[in-house]
Amino acid sequence: MEFKSTEAFAALHLVKPQSIRSRYCREGSYFGAKPRKLANGRLLWPVVEAPPEKTCGAAR
Repeated sequence: MEFKSTEAFAALHLVKPQSIRSRYCREGSYFGAKPRKLANGRLLWPVVEAPPEKTCGAAR
C-alpha cells in the first residue's frame, strides 16, 4: 500500500491540508482514511484507488 504526506493527500482530494488535520483531530480519521503516525509526529495517509466506474449500455 502506498502512503502520502498530509499535503499530498490533501491535493489528491482537492482540499487544504488543514482540513485533513482538523477532521483527523475531531474524528480520528478523514472520512474513513486512517493515517500512520510516524515517530516524529508526521502523518502518512493511505492512497486508495477507486474501482473503475461501470457504464450502462452503449454510448449513443
